[in-house]
Amino acid sequence: MQQKTIWLTVLIIGTLINLLSCTKTVDKSQYEEFYYINNSNHDISITVFNKIDDSTLVITYNISVNEDLSQEIELMSGSRTGIISMCDSVTVKFGNERISHFIPNADSPYNILNYSNYIFLKKAENRNSYTYTFTEDDYENSNEQ
Repeated sequence: MQQKTIWLTVLIIGTLINLLSCTKTVDKSQYEEFYYINNSNHDISITVFNKIDDSTLVITYNISVNEDLSQEIELMSGSRTGIISMCDSVTVKFGNERISHFIPNADSPYNILNYSNYIFLKKAENRNSYTYTFTEDDYENSNEQ
C-alpha cells in the first residue's frame, strides 16, 4: 500500500511538472518592407513579371523624381505577386531614354532583384526593412532604348 502511495505521488508530481513546463508556441508572422527611393534625375517606371501557371502577370509601378515607393508583405500568407523584389524578372525604365532588365541574383550592383544591393534594417523580431535607392549611377549603367 505504501508503494502505491509513493507511485501515485510521483505520478502526480510528474504530471504537474509536465503541465507547468508546457508552453504554447505561436508562430509569429514575418513582415518584409521594401522601399524604393528615386534619387536620380529621371522619372522611373518599374515593370515586374510574375509567371503564374501558364501565364505571366505584368504590373508597372512609377516613381517620380525625389519620390519613393513602399511595399510590404506578410511572408506566411501574403501573396508575393506584385512585390518587386520577389518577381521573376523586372524592367526598369528611366524616362523614355534608358532601360535595364534584371533577373533574381544576377551579378550587378544595380540589380533591384539582388538583396545584397539593398540596405537592410531589422526593425523588430518579426519585421525587416530593405531599401534600394536609385541614383544617377543606375541611369548611367542602363542601356539606351
